[in-house]
Amino acid sequence: MSSRVITILGYVVVGLACLTVEAFARRPGSRIPTFSQLIGFVMREKWGRLGILFVWWWLGFHFLSRS
Repeated sequence: MSSRVITILGYVVVGLACLTVEAFARRPGSRIPTFSQLIGFVMREKWGRLGILFVWWWLGFHFLSRS
């Protein structure tokens, strides 16, 4: 198994874990916050907004820029 396949499988596992947590969060009476509630909580503070901006910059720089 090549490192490329392992990396892709890692992203798939992380994506499935995020979807599973979101499904559990959307059940009635769940104490787990949904993704949108989590982002809303983080964005209340200036440092949270700055952190979200940094994450978007990092994603764009690494996945959208051409070298």
